[in-house]
Amino acid sequence: MTSADTPTVMMDKLAEAAWVQLADMSPRALHIDEIAAAAGIAPSAARAVSGSITALILHQLERLNRQAVLESLADIEDAGEVPIRDKIMEALMHRFEVYAPHRAQMIQLESAARRDPVLGLRLVESLFQATRMLLRMAGDDLAGFRGEARVRGVAGVAMVVARVWRTDDTPDLSMTLKEIDKRLATAEEWGRTFRVLDGRPPSDGEDGNAGGIYDPGDQGPVENGPGGRYQ
Repeated sequence: MTSADTPTVMMDKLAEAAWVQLADMSPRALHIDEIAAAAGIAPSAARAVSGSITALILHQLERLNRQAVLESLADIEDAGEVPIRDKIMEALMHRFEVYAPHRAQMIQLESAARRDPVLGLRLVESLFQATRMLLRMAGDDLAGFRGEARVRGVAGVAMVVARVWRTDDTPDLSMTLKEIDKRLATAEEWGRTFRVLDGRPPSDGEDGNAGGIYDPGDQGPVENGPGGRYQ
């Protein structure tokens, strides 16, 4: 640790060191003293800054999730006008690409979550937050019950697709992409059934099952209205 290290820098260093060790060890086997030594930070300072091993793991997941969504945003902006469904598909796919070098860590976390319900719940909430970032980036205002239902639906897609991704050894993760497309289509069907994909009821003569995951005719929330994008 140097005098120039801020708490944020220290947390980043500790999270990176913990993440490297997580590839070969379960979360329960990680020790803050060993993590601190690898990060070049005094153990007392490491304990004060991190609070727990779980906090370090969640911090690293947040960094990877933010990296993935910002890189997706840059790609989408370069592509010009893109339908919301395509943005979601692109962002989900890129998230799996970002996590590809970290399969060992994700397998360790999945195994640990089965034995530790508290860790499991925190990992699920981390995924929900990553999904909120992804959907906001894609243009969803996430207003109300329907918005939160979409978060859980897309997060569910990510969890199911992860089963394929873990063993996808194709160079371009083509099996993962195919599974994302398939599971998004299934989520769209369920979403239309339970009316969580569109905030308005169908008008007389309108097919309530028409449209995709988002109605292309829906121009989004009023800027300063309820659930507006700046809320």
